[in-house]
Parts: sequence; structure tokens; C-alpha cells
Amino acid sequence: AGNLRRERGMAGADANFFDPTNSNAKQQRDEMAMQCLDEVIAWIKSKTVARGCAVGILDATNTTVARRKKVMDRVKKERDKCSSWTLIFVESIANEPKLLDQNYRMKLSNDDYKNSYDKQAALADFIERVKQYETVYEPLSDKEQTSYIQLVNAGAKFISSNVDGYVMWKVQRLLGSVHIGPRTIWIGLVGQTENDLQGRLGGDASLTNAGIAYGKEMSNVINTREQLTENDLSASALNLNHVEPTLVLTGTLHRYAVMSSLLLNQNVDGTKTKQQQHQFMTLAALNELCAGDMSGLTNLELMKRFPKECDARAADKLNYRYPGVGGESYIDLVARMNEIVCMLEQSRGNSIVICDRSVFRALMAYFLGKTIQELPFLHVKPGVLELRRSWKGFSVTQLDVTIGKPTSIAGAGTEAISDRSNYQKIFD
Repeated sequence: AGNLRRERGMAGADANFFDPTNSNAKQQRDEMAMQCLDEVIAWIKSKTVARGCAVGILDATNTTVARRKKVMDRVKKERDKCSSWTLIFVESIANEPKLLDQNYRMKLSNDDYKNSYDKQAALADFIERVKQYETVYEPLSDKEQTSYIQLVNAGAKFISSNVDGYVMWKVQRLLGSVHIGPRTIWIGLVGQTENDLQGRLGGDASLTNAGIAYGKEMSNVINTREQLTENDLSASALNLNHVEPTLVLTGTLHRYAVMSSLLLNQNVDGTKTKQQQHQFMTLAALNELCAGDMSGLTNLELMKRFPKECDARAADKLNYRYPGVGGESYIDLVARMNEIVCMLEQSRGNSIVICDRSVFRALMAYFLGKTIQELPFLHVKPGVLELRRSWKGFSVTQLDVTIGKPTSIAGAGTEAISDRSNYQKIFD
């Protein structure tokens, strides 16, 4: 709603615009909120014409029972036409002084205040705006007979009411995981395997010597960065009273186990050379996208045996599902990555993920805010993607690994196949 107000030429509106006794401004705010709701409803309808479901977010204050009643009445009109419509309110409550101060200062970078030369005056104006809202604020309650979630102090406390159904449980799970405590997530691309050398898709091959060299250097890069972030965790007033061990998440394949051992500065045979504070979890959800019947085949074998399948995947890389037992699409991958994302969001310490390209892309898409349509085509650079969390969000740094070689093989490419003799061009 704030963006719509600014589009209407009211960017930088001072606290008087949010005064509940300013009847003209109140009418405008209500109209803009309802217009935004209409836009959300129209977007959901456009995304669910044929099948499936979509979740739309109305970002508006909705601080009074009367405003929320208008939202509920509008959604009820849609529910009367189609019973699948569901409404849930999410309220974020902050009363911790340090968190409030961080939130207020973060607001100085939005479009209302970013061009203000007097930051103290801008801060004072925003605090006055908050006071205007407080005069009429009515917290969500069971009396309103609606579904709602309340987040207190960025996840320190979580309250939910009337949350039922698959999609709402997923929303609840994600919101219950997110917090703003400082920590770092490192996503590392796995090293080169014997199948990479042979141009074979998938499989459970061992790392090559170049892959092991890459893994050792990647471990050095991550271990160095870990030491730099330890102070951030221990100094956090919003964090727990102790620093959690670094959580290392990998798939169940052999190459991930070898990379994990290198991360611990262990020998490949398992003998330890240095002890680190890490907690390891191996999860099948982090395995590479399964190629089904096409797993283990070389590029040339794929083109000879499955030319139509290669064409189909090139035409629709997002929705294409590999044939055979276990064959997956990127859509399938996103579904199994939901729990991984929640684990990374809720972790109070640092996290390391070692994975192949498809999983790397799924995590990049989530943390970098990419669309699901962009996901299959995201470029994965060799090395490590570092995501550092603060109250502003995640900052992103690419850490290069210049020794050894990473994995390189991937499935049928992203564009139509016009020249069979140039089959290698489609494996990107």
C-alpha cells in the first residue's frame, strides 16, 4: 500500500497523513489498501486459472478491527464463488528497544525518507507516524473469528490461531522459522567427480583428484570465513546465550561425504587432523535432481536414446520431469527443498550446505529473491556463495575457489535443439 501511495505522488508524506483524525487522509489510505487487495486477488486468479494454488501478500497496516473487517468481507465475496479461498492475517509485534531502534533506522532507507538530508528529523517523523497508529491500534484476537499469526520480536515468540490446511501449515512453518539473529550461510558447489570427466549425468561417483583439491581449497575458504563471523554470533544481543555449532548440511551421496570430511580437515580415510565445532546432517532432500532413466548416461547416449526427452527438457526446463523411477523436475526439487529452507532460516548458528548445481540454484532463488521461472537458469559460479544475515536482510558475497575443479555435468540444456551434431551445446 505504501508503494501505491508513493505512486500517487504522496512520497514523503509526513506523520499528519497518518493521523486517524485526518478524515480525508484516512479515506485515501482505506481506498489504497482496498485497491491493493483487489490487485492481489486479481493476481491470484491469474495464477490459478488452470490449476494449482497461489499465495498473495497484502502489505498494509490493517491495524484496526474495522479495516480488517473490510478485508475479510472482500475475500468472502471470492469465497462465496469458490470455497478454496483462505485468508490469514500476519501481525508483527515489536517491543524490544534495540529491535525497535533497528527497525526505525531501517525505515530511513525507504522511499519516503531516503532523500532526506536531515536523518534525525526523518527519524522523528517516522516515530510520530508510529504514535499515530498506536492511538487506534487494536491487536488481533480470537474475537474476530479469523485465522492469524502473531510474531513477537522477530520470532522470539510465535502465536497462531485457526491455522489449518496444507498451505497454511506451510506458511506457519516458514514464518515460525524466520528470525533476524546474525549468522552466515555458506553454499558450496561440490567438487569434480569421475562422472564429470566421462560426461555422465547423475550417479554416485567419487571425486577426482582435481575435485579433492577443489574440496580442500573450498574448506580453507569456508574455515577462514567462519573465524571472521564468530564474533558476530557471540556479540548478538538478540541471539541465544551461547554460540551454536556450525550446521553442515549435505546429501547422502559419496561425493558429499568426502567434501564434508575435507571441511573438517580430515583425511579422506576418516582420520581426523583437526577438530572443529560442526554438527553434520545428511539429508536425501539435498541430493542432486534425479535424472531417472537418464542417470548415468553420457551426453551422446542421451541424444541417441532420448532425443525427444532432450527436446522436451530444453523447451520447459522448469516443469520437465525426467522419465523413470525417481525422475524429478525442478518443481519437484522446490517441493523437497521447503524443509531445507526452513532449517536454514531457523538455525541460530552458522550453516554450511554442500550440494550440486540444481540444489544450489533452488537455494539461490529463495535467498536472492528470484522467481521460480528464473530458477532453472541461474548461473552457479564455482566456489562458495556467502549469505550474511543482519536485521537488514541477507548480504551476498561470492567466494571464489581457484584450485582444483568443481562439478560440471548437467542435464539437457535450456534451448531448442536444432543441430544434433552440436549436442554438447545443450548441456549447460
